[in-house]
Amino acid sequence: MKQDSKQLLFLSIVSFFAQLFIASVNLSLVYYLNDVMNYNASIIAITVSSLSVSYVIFCLLLEKPTKKISPRNNIFISLFMMGVSILLFVSSTKYFFILINLILYGGFTAFLWPHMASWFSRGREDESLNRAISFFNLSWGFGSAFSSILCGILTEINVILPLVVSISAFFILSAIVKIMTYKLSYLKAVESEENYNKNSKLIDKSTSLRYYSWIAVFMTYFFFGMFTNIFPLYAKNDLMINETRIGILLWSKGIVSCIAFYYLGKKKFWHFKSSYIFGCKIALAILCFITAYCHSYYSFFICFMIFGFIYSMMYIQSIFHGVSGAINRTKRMTIHEVSLSLGLVLGSIVSGAIYDVFGFNNVLISLGVIFLIITIIELFIYFFNKQKNTVKIYNI
Repeated sequence: MKQDSKQLLFLSIVSFFAQLFIASVNLSLVYYLNDVMNYNASIIAITVSSLSVSYVIFCLLLEKPTKKISPRNNIFISLFMMGVSILLFVSSTKYFFILINLILYGGFTAFLWPHMASWFSRGREDESLNRAISFFNLSWGFGSAFSSILCGILTEINVILPLVVSISAFFILSAIVKIMTYKLSYLKAVESEENYNKNSKLIDKSTSLRYYSWIAVFMTYFFFGMFTNIFPLYAKNDLMINETRIGILLWSKGIVSCIAFYYLGKKKFWHFKSSYIFGCKIALAILCFITAYCHSYYSFFICFMIFGFIYSMMYIQSIFHGVSGAINRTKRMTIHEVSLSLGLVLGSIVSGAIYDVFGFNNVLISLGVIFLIITIIELFIYFFNKQKNTVKIYNI
């Protein structure tokens, strides 16, 4: 096996297990704060969103400093310190310390994904870039899909068990990363992005479609914020669905996403095509209106599988159009991560507030209206710029 393939395999394995336990923590926080701390939906949404806000802030603050550090060291720091943060979280009883530890957890996650994705895409374009992105998306996608089942099963045993298992996993995985990247020369030799860019004579050939793709991933995660933080409460408290069956619902979305990631990673019909970007946004808005009238377990199952495909399309377009032709890929991946995180935060908070006052159906109708308004405004801007041929390329 070539060293390039070995490197992709290593990164894929680490991404799978990292996301498996990150997503398990994120989902279990909802149950923990509801069952143990007795917080309502709005407080839970705000509390859980704090780690995403922290992630956004630290992504922006750390983008330049962490470029001086090799990706392998950034990944190690992230995994180890996430374990420490969640360990402190489960040891806390006062809200102030709970919030502080979640902020730390979100902050240390900022060392992971921008650098992981940048490492996957380094030195790649076109089909090679699409292949690497496919590996990346499949690895964390499968981790995310199976985390919902893992979390559901462990939560039914004990609500704190998913957090305890994840803490142990973070420490073990960080140790494996440290040992492997020290022992294997082709991993140890990977230099920081700052040094890599200095030694490479690259010309920026970015596409302006990245801006519309970043808004698309923001919208996707706005819906996803409701999907992961509010829907489980609605399903458990109003529909009387247990944690394992909720986990299977979330798993269905993840599996469809992984299948779509694999398919899209082999095809290029969607490359640099604005119609697929805007089409997915309209489809997401329509899905919100349809899901608002779902009440049975199986109707939600179908809707969430449809969301899984839309989600994968919008996510992969954001990464591909974001880094394609770019020199500073960590910066581009930081913007991608900030976009989705802001969507996750606002989606959680807005959905939680609407759910507490108006109910779950009105959450989905409101999201559908918001998405349609955003898409219509974007379409006006896109066609105006296309007609005038004055699309301005900003240096981001």
